[in-house]
Amino acid sequence: MKTEKALFKVVGMYCVTCKPIVEKQLKNEEAVMKIYIDYMTDSIVVEFDPTLTSREEIKNKLERSGYKFVRTADAR
Repeated sequence: MKTEKALFKVVGMYCVTCKPIVEKQLKNEEAVMKIYIDYMTDSIVVEFDPTLTSREEIKNKLERSGYKFVRTADAR
């Protein structure tokens, strides 16, 4: 299975308590393999299966957590 990683830059994610709020949006998403959250750099990296979801769908789900996403990019 081929996976991709997408980097999302976030506004308003300041502490470790933000992590479960964000993870909850993708927790039951079978297309998402891993979620890396770094609140110190306001970034989230999502590893996902591009045949099951898209960056835009992930961004839409993450925005339901109440944070504003300012940019998305490929992650390494």
